[in-house]
Amino acid sequence: MDLANQVKDLEFQLRRTQKENKTQIKEILHQILEVKEGLEKLLAISLREEWPAEAKKFVDERFSLVNKKLLQLVQRNGAMLINSSGQPANQEYHEVVGKVARQDVPSGQIVEVEREGYMYEGDVLRLARVVIAAADGL
Repeated sequence: MDLANQVKDLEFQLRRTQKENKTQIKEILHQILEVKEGLEKLLAISLREEWPAEAKKFVDERFSLVNKKLLQLVQRNGAMLINSSGQPANQEYHEVVGKVARQDVPSGQIVEVEREGYMYEGDVLRLARVVIAAADGL
């Protein structure tokens, strides 16, 4: 094999390895986001329980700390939050999960984000789940 073919082969292997690494990183980040979402749901459920105020505060503080650390972890590894609130819904970045009648904002504009969406190196890691305004009363 001549030198030019060896260089082409090495470049191909490098591109393939980079693509495989990106896929693995995306999968790990997605799994971390699933854990983060599960913790947020667990916190919401636990705070509905009849606990003493100081116990609720303790649980809220600890869950918030863990949630913050998970968010920092995904951001440190290249995941970026999709800016959704107040934006027009875009099917490339948003999953519309509801509509509400609103006359004060344009139809199709996001009025609530139920679950944050994330990008990784230009690819959607997870769609944002959003509620949009519907001027026609749904």
